[in-house]
Amino acid sequence: MNNTLKAALIVLIMAMAMISACGQKRAGEIAMDRPDYDKETPSTAQEPPVNVEESPTKADESLATQPPFVVPEGYQMVEANAFTVAVPVDWRIEKGYFQDFFYFLLNDKKIGETEILGWFDAETWKDFKPNHSEQTDFRQRDDLLAIQNGEVHLYSIRLIHTKPAAELDPDWRYDETRWYVTVKESGLSYGFLFSSEDVAESVMETILSSFRLNGAINGF
Repeated sequence: MNNTLKAALIVLIMAMAMISACGQKRAGEIAMDRPDYDKETPSTAQEPPVNVEESPTKADESLATQPPFVVPEGYQMVEANAFTVAVPVDWRIEKGYFQDFFYFLLNDKKIGETEILGWFDAETWKDFKPNHSEQTDFRQRDDLLAIQNGEVHLYSIRLIHTKPAAELDPDWRYDETRWYVTVKESGLSYGFLFSSEDVAESVMETILSSFRLNGAINGF
């Protein structure tokens, strides 16, 4: 083979090698540019909102245990800061010096009043019992309460008051029936004091049955 033919053969072989290398490079670029369809693309769809119903609070539950205030026929409403109650329409109501203190009069005679004491129960009432008085009855009357709450109680207490022997009128006696709505959470007892001779027990029961605390019961 002459030199000219050998040179032409060498050039042809080199050209074919260059063409083969370029083809492999281009195939690699194409392979790198191809999207990876095997991988999952993240979903852009939003999850539907989850509605969470709030549980009723303790205050809401407490309010549900006290029915709305209703004035019985023949009675009138007495609205204090802490409570609402009904008394007979023929009673005159006078406000006391302190908040939520009232006097009840019939024909210009005082037949009852309200007071507020600290909380007590059957065991601790002795710490509040007034001096120079004889206790003749003590009853728990939760059956009359409109408020259905285990921490609220109603007590009926019968007392005979006397004066000390040194007083000018030692034979003086006063028969009184006291009713107390005791609220442990607030530490208070709402008292309604009546003349046992001037106010019938049925009237007292109607008054205490109408008793409502103002606001949320657990806050009082």
